[in-house]
Amino acid sequence: MSSHSHVWPARRAGGFTLVELIVVLIIVGILGAIGAARYVDRRGFDSNAFAEQTRAMLRFSQKLAIAQNRPIYTQMNGSTIALCFAAGMPCPVDSRVPALGGNSGAAACAPSSWYCEAPPGTIGYAVSPATAGTVCFNALGQPGVPAGGGCSSAGFGGVTVNITGDGNTTAVNIAADTGYVF
Repeated sequence: MSSHSHVWPARRAGGFTLVELIVVLIIVGILGAIGAARYVDRRGFDSNAFAEQTRAMLRFSQKLAIAQNRPIYTQMNGSTIALCFAAGMPCPVDSRVPALGGNSGAAACAPSSWYCEAPPGTIGYAVSPATAGTVCFNALGQPGVPAGGGCSSAGFGGVTVNITGDGNTTAVNIAADTGYVF
């Protein structure tokens, strides 16, 4: 037997070096800056939310027309979207559809008891065809345009509401024959 003394290599203590910690902090900072920019610019979120709100209003308009067995008019003038029991624009005060829980409180939709919504300031919308500023649903739920004190579906070819924000456009469509909103 030999009496060698075996020397073991020195073990490195656990942990990270200063360079490794700095690199991790830089990466976290870059990812945080990218993520924060998405939340600071809300236009994309506001655009999608207003598109969903528009779809809900149009669907409610159709269901209300069927439930009350009379035409309901959705007025879209570029600054608001509002529900009305009459075709006149602006909607007469006594013909305004009451809001289910109040509206957004936008000045263009005063008073807050009316089912009227205005897009956030950074969002815009346009109706196509441009002549379709008022879309109605008759007592059968069919879409149309105001005509002769009622709602005529004759020649109605559908409507698209293009909501724009954050460089993106979200389309809200009303199908010609069925009134399906998508």
